[in-house]
Amino acid sequence: MLQYTLTDNDNIGIVEQTRMAINAGCAWIEVDPTNVPDTTLDEVIELCRDREIILVFRHHDVLLEKTRVHGVHLGEGDAKPLQLRERLGGHPIIGVDVTTESALAPLKRADVDYVVLEGYPEKSTLSMISNLQQKQVEQNILIPIVVSGKIVPGEIQSIVDAGASGINIDISSLQGPEYEASLASFISACNNVVR
Repeated sequence: MLQYTLTDNDNIGIVEQTRMAINAGCAWIEVDPTNVPDTTLDEVIELCRDREIILVFRHHDVLLEKTRVHGVHLGEGDAKPLQLRERLGGHPIIGVDVTTESALAPLKRADVDYVVLEGYPEKSTLSMISNLQQKQVEQNILIPIVVSGKIVPGEIQSIVDAGASGINIDISSLQGPEYEASLASFISACNNVVR
């Protein structure tokens, strides 16, 4: 599974990145709505709805309620997952940033859909992915692990072998000016992972 996060870039705007991601075959897009103008956000939402692409907001659970997009990716200082789940019920996909030291039981009680280890390979390593996956196994907690960072397609199999279920990348991982072809190579690598 590949998540693509829309981020500011001088060469390709947010709406253009959305179209590029959809055309490349990406089925899951993330955006921080606080970093894009309302009209741009409306266009991203519309494009994703038209093509049935999963759209997740970063940090913004209140806007999630208003727009009814698919979900929210919570970080430090955001809403608590259990309170959010109690408030919104089963509708939203909820992802949460974690470290290998994060308490997992509260995330299981909150019915969190995935956890994210950020900063690969500088802050999150293959051994950290394995440690988090092992910690889940020991506690009988199975929440998919998504690894985000500066990933290259050739590393995806190793990341999955370490225990991840998917990756999250942004424009900084893609080779321009052929961003769409570069993203398509990531999607192909994800689709060809041997589990």
